[in-house]
Amino acid sequence: MAVTMPTIEVVFKQLAGSLIERSERGIAILIVKDDTDQSFSYKSYSDIPQLNEDKEKYTDDNYNAIRDCLAFSPVKCYVFRINAEDGTLNEALKNMESRVKTGWITVVGGQTEDFTGLVSWIKSKENKGKTYKAVVYKTATTDSRHIVNFYNDKVTFADERGEKEGSFYCPSLVGILASCNVKRGCAYFTCTNLTEVQEFTGEGDIDENRDEALGAGKFILFNDDDVVKIARGINSLTTTDGLNLTEDMKFIDIVETMDLINDDISKAFIETYLGRYKNNYDNQMLFVSAINSYFTDLENERILDYNYNNTVTIDTETQRNSWLGVGKTEAADWDDVTIKNNTFKRSVFLKGDIKILGAMEDLKFTVYLF
Repeated sequence: MAVTMPTIEVVFKQLAGSLIERSERGIAILIVKDDTDQSFSYKSYSDIPQLNEDKEKYTDDNYNAIRDCLAFSPVKCYVFRINAEDGTLNEALKNMESRVKTGWITVVGGQTEDFTGLVSWIKSKENKGKTYKAVVYKTATTDSRHIVNFYNDKVTFADERGEKEGSFYCPSLVGILASCNVKRGCAYFTCTNLTEVQEFTGEGDIDENRDEALGAGKFILFNDDDVVKIARGINSLTTTDGLNLTEDMKFIDIVETMDLINDDISKAFIETYLGRYKNNYDNQMLFVSAINSYFTDLENERILDYNYNNTVTIDTETQRNSWLGVGKTEAADWDDVTIKNNTFKRSVFLKGDIKILGAMEDLKFTVYLF
């Protein structure tokens, strides 16, 4: 067996002692092409006054994009700068990955090739268990729970910019989605920096066109009287298998919680357990107990459903199969207690059963009058 870096996987499969602190979420990441000030490769901002101190470092369009993002109060906005003429997306992403472990990403003023490249990068990281997410604009072959594919042709800003191509709104969406994170859904979120949006057009009436777009994994805005709102908090996932990729995973708030749990448990394992404890049953149960306490915290914050028995246990089936896979045939007859006491080499196999609370979006309310 080849020796590799320790592998930590938290796999979510839907079927129908120390405290682990939740990660701080709400990170927005903007990649800008800008030659105004080439003395830096990245900056981070917590609010607009802080950004204003650096206003002269950016073109007007890039400054406006960063301000748009910060206007929706993400925890932090990281800006990664590349040269306008010879800078590459990969250069920015490599710099970003070394400094920021998760967050919502977009390319300011991005062209088709930028968004296509970002989609490929997100999918490659998704396959490695990373939880970066992206907002792209009208990009083909997205189909991913970590990619939002924005599709309105035109937006009209409330300031002097007026009507712009929809891609100009990607920085605002990154700010909105980072701000909403695991605490709330973004359906019907009011886009306060817009006065109007050109709605998605199809062959049907306006409601049919909206449904057509959403069904195809397209993230859209709509006009609601005199304000602009987000239609549904969906990502671009359209291909599901009922187990590893389910219908629930089409919703941003569900995936945000999945990613939160993935990141928190992995971080806690690395920082608290990895290499410090021998791999026996008692020590595995210490980790299990810590995770179950963590789930209780998520229930108290209404991120998990407190009416459901959210638990993690040792995955005896996978542990048994691992022993069988190396030729220990007697493992086929071991009961669960024996399996748990026969930990497999350096691996820890866990399985969880949780119910993530989605935001209330659909309401059917019948009133009977007598």
